Amino acid sequence: MSNKELKEKYNKLFNIIKKIVNDWDPIGLLPSAPDDEYEFEVAKIVTLLNKADSVESLADGIATIFTKSFDWSLTKEDCLPVAQKIWGDTKFRE
Repeated sequence: MSNKELKEKYNKLFNIIKKIVNDWDPIGLLPSAPDDEYEFEVAKIVTLLNKADSVESLADGIATIFTKSFDWSLTKEDCLPVAQKIWGDTKFRE
């Protein structure tokens, strides 16, 4: 896969996950915060998605990402619905 193709794939995943996370708004910052509020976490989720072998491991990783970023305690169970949505909406992953 060329660099251009990798960048396009990353951007596509990033945009899908950003919309899902913004709609979820786990910390309750939107709409008063800027649209890019969760972009740091979204980038980490894109990387995590490439490593996750199940929805459960994705949910666990998402919980860790948000807990570390915001000092906000989220559990795997809190993140399971959003992990399922991300997993299902990004089936085109290789």
